[in-house]
Amino acid sequence: MKMKKHLVQILAATLLVSSASYAGNPDRAGGAGATQLLLNPYGRSAGLSNSNTASVRGIESFYLNIAGLAYSKKTEIQFSQMLYLVGTDMKINNLGFSQSLGENGTGGTIGLGITFWDMGNITNSTIEQPDGTLGTYSPQIMNFGMAYSKKFSNSISGGLLLRFVSEGIASVKAQGITLDAGVQYQTTLDPRKKIKKEDFRFGISIRNLGPDMAYEGDGLALRVIITQTGADRKLKVGSQVFNTPALANIGVSYDMRLDKGEETYDHKLTVSGNFNYNAFASDIIALGAEYSLKETFMLRAGYGHQSGNFNSTDYKSPQYGVNVGLGFQMPISNSGTSFSLDYSYAPTVIFSGIHTLGLKLSLGN
Repeated sequence: MKMKKHLVQILAATLLVSSASYAGNPDRAGGAGATQLLLNPYGRSAGLSNSNTASVRGIESFYLNIAGLAYSKKTEIQFSQMLYLVGTDMKINNLGFSQSLGENGTGGTIGLGITFWDMGNITNSTIEQPDGTLGTYSPQIMNFGMAYSKKFSNSISGGLLLRFVSEGIASVKAQGITLDAGVQYQTTLDPRKKIKKEDFRFGISIRNLGPDMAYEGDGLALRVIITQTGADRKLKVGSQVFNTPALANIGVSYDMRLDKGEETYDHKLTVSGNFNYNAFASDIIALGAEYSLKETFMLRAGYGHQSGNFNSTDYKSPQYGVNVGLGFQMPISNSGTSFSLDYSYAPTVIFSGIHTLGLKLSLGN
């Protein structure tokens, strides 16, 4: 109990410090860079509109709450791809790996994840040659994360995630490091119903905390001819530094048993809610629900409402409306190995929505 008390105190202090340092204000929208960190590349949580901060598990915890990584199976490998704003030919690819340490994960869980954008080819042009005869180029956006998460008891888990961020083109790049931290708590609301275990969950996470970033490279240099002397000089133009898109999540979830019998738990409805406190945009309140049939087939829906926005014309984000998704989880062997497939769709104000597909292989219990 003493360890639990200290853990909660540490998390509360961290959240207060981060909130004071990054006071949420929509007037600061556009003041941060590296905003690709705000896009969820995972199919399951995207279908819930990112409402499952308290209940996210496994590699998907890299986006919402890294504390959920502690609940990974022995070994997990996951790949997902997001078709972002269909019609723009932009894709977000994500590959993740996790491994539990020690017997039954007593040594915690480590995780590695890499996310990289495919933005296609863009015509290269200059002021002197605007006709596009210089070929093409492709922007490079990549994030690489290393995480550690651990169960401190049957009820509490916590984790840390260090992420390396890189973006730019061949001649101009920006690089930085961000830190995520999170805690999850789970308990049984009615201990008398033994078939329902750990049905209530609470989670807090802070994300994308890091030093300012700036663009550097030869692309910021200009060739200048000094008229008085005719000298040919290279002039470097400085780049304005920018903040990383810090935010905090506070979420809850509850499992509702729908079975008519007394001894089964085949039909389950999980409802979840999340408050997303953004430092550089309007806050978001998200609600989601997932129906699960024997942990094999899942249907999901979620809605995220931005503070101050009431219709599609007011939205400061391209996403608008109810997200939907579905998933399948199929056992492969008696040892606990399973294969999962998750899909989600998010409608958008412009273009033809966002499609996300994820594949996961879980090895061992």
